[in-house]
Amino acid sequence: MKPQAYDLHDVSKKYLRFIYLAEHVSKWSKDPSTKTGCVIVRPDTTVAAVGYNGFPRTIKDSYELLNNREEKYKRTIHCEMNAILSARERLDGYTLYNWPGQSCDRCAVHIIQSGIVKVVSPKIVNDFTERWKEQAKLAEELFAEAGVEVVYIKMEGV
Repeated sequence: MKPQAYDLHDVSKKYLRFIYLAEHVSKWSKDPSTKTGCVIVRPDTTVAAVGYNGFPRTIKDSYELLNNREEKYKRTIHCEMNAILSARERLDGYTLYNWPGQSCDRCAVHIIQSGIVKVVSPKIVNDFTERWKEQAKLAEELFAEAGVEVVYIKMEGV
């Protein structure tokens, strides 16, 4: 399944509402360099779960760990996984909204396994999307193979 790309003015308010909610949720992250957010939405367009990148609940968010990239990466749960793990129901047929870009390949396999059928992400070029470009490309390939619909929203000026 080939990804679809839409200009900001061509998408429904529903898509924008949840993309902007994912952006808002990303601000809850304590990571000083990268803040990501995710919203999982039911087919009836109600929110099933949200997540942001960060340490597991019982791991202290210390300044030393958050500012040591190698140690931080060992402890960080990505926003998609936090949302999937926070959901209190099966996610078959649901849609996942990401901020600030496409999921990585590791999150993609969990998204597929959870039953999510659509992933919506902004299409912007920034430091985050450049750093994760290869992982996002593989995620896109995995989604295509699994039949997960991928939608990009071109968000110039964001």
